[in-house]
Amino acid sequence: MTAVQGQQENLKKEHPMFSGVLKSIELKAMRHVDALKALVEAREIGVGGTISEVVKRAGSVVLGVGAAAIDLVRSERVPKNLRDDYTALALATIGYSMLFTTATSLGDTEVAALASLQHKDYATSSMELAHIVPASVLVFLADEGMEADTGVLDAVRTELDAHWRD
Repeated sequence: MTAVQGQQENLKKEHPMFSGVLKSIELKAMRHVDALKALVEAREIGVGGTISEVVKRAGSVVLGVGAAAIDLVRSERVPKNLRDDYTALALATIGYSMLFTTATSLGDTEVAALASLQHKDYATSSMELAHIVPASVLVFLADEGMEADTGVLDAVRTELDAHWRD
């Protein structure tokens, strides 16, 4: 955890406009891991079974997301790392969709409720990350000495958001 905190501090200094979103994603991932661990422990004490194994695997995915969301060390890699973080969030989101479906179909309302809640968190986090990626590209282009038009940011975000609505 110390390494993650150090990386977060570097990002906060170098790119504070991205730091808040990533910190929020990291905190959600940590809460999700804790919730999944608690659920697995409760299930192992009790009945156990198929759902516990699915929850354990979901926990592994979430742990990966937490690490990926903070792995931003060098500024020129910010857009690529944010893209990779988005990919990790997409995997976690679809994993929770699968867990929700599994739990619902097996009548496990406790796991279904947790999976639904965490799916919503990751869907929200994915959209937050999608909103900062264009800005990170513009920062990268400026850092590389390119004269990119930063005035396009709102138009880019608006068009990309429209793709999701359509």
